[in-house]
Amino acid sequence: MKVNQMPAFNEITTPTSAAVLEPSGVHPRELGQAMQQVIAALSKGESGSSPVYGVVVYGRKHWKPKPDYLATAGTFFRAYLRGWRALSHAADAILTSPAQDHLQTFEVKDFGDVRFFVGKATPTDIKEKIQPSPGIYIISSHLDVSLLETLGLPLLPRRFRDVPLVIQVKTAALSLGEGESTTSWGGWEELDDFTAVVANPEATVAKDTLSWRKQFMSETECWTSAKVAEESTSRATNRAAIASRWVAEKKIFSVRFEGQQWFPRFQFQGGEPIPVVSQVINVFPAYATGWELAYFFATPNPNIGGRKPLEFLKSDPSRLLSLAQAFAHPADVF
Repeated sequence: MKVNQMPAFNEITTPTSAAVLEPSGVHPRELGQAMQQVIAALSKGESGSSPVYGVVVYGRKHWKPKPDYLATAGTFFRAYLRGWRALSHAADAILTSPAQDHLQTFEVKDFGDVRFFVGKATPTDIKEKIQPSPGIYIISSHLDVSLLETLGLPLLPRRFRDVPLVIQVKTAALSLGEGESTTSWGGWEELDDFTAVVANPEATVAKDTLSWRKQFMSETECWTSAKVAEESTSRATNRAAIASRWVAEKKIFSVRFEGQQWFPRFQFQGGEPIPVVSQVINVFPAYATGWELAYFFATPNPNIGGRKPLEFLKSDPSRLLSLAQAFAHPADVF
């Protein structure tokens, strides 16, 4: 494969046109209009711009009058994976202060072919620091957990999910239509390689990797919804739907593995949800996934001598709840 020399961010490359990638497709936009989406995502006082996933800025040789949707989507996936990997490797250098501080400050961080715009500022200040250059600008606030999971893309590291963030990946790293890409993407099977390093320094195993999920499923007894109904003492008419109802009521959580929904057995006692499980679920942010909850419960925790929090489900619910609080909201500890 041909590998091109990646230019520095300060290399002058004239942008010629732009397009936005949104739920309805890829739409050409005047450059200034497209970049306004980026500025709005980082501006103080903005209630939220329209759901634009990314802004594509074309250089002279990559300009296309009618951008192709599938080609742009494929390039977006490559950009997201490259940005995600850089974010995971450089998390401490990017997020140098508590997440809430970035609502008042705006920084630009460069890491090779990836640039991060972090925090909030006035539109004027942002325009001064963002000079359009060819590449893809990924607006992370418009990529919710359910969307990323549906696409099979790794979730942003937990520390960045409440931080205003735009990721720019340069054209040189992606090949927007001409020549050979310097970062080929062989499909979702490669995600295990990308999750080798994660931003959470307390994690010894990446909670978003397929390998960890396989390990969890092999070591943890899990029930199907039918088994939950069978074990339940409920006398509800529609017993088959009881597991779904308990999930909706945040009494239990589920994980999805190999196309099926599973309910970890440790959540139940006598066929009923253990009350503290609901309390733990409510400690976590609304965007937390079942796999994140599974990771908390089933991973050895240094605060309890390497034991697993699930060991305290019955013996010490109060201790379990404090562990969940520290895990889900680490900034509150300081």
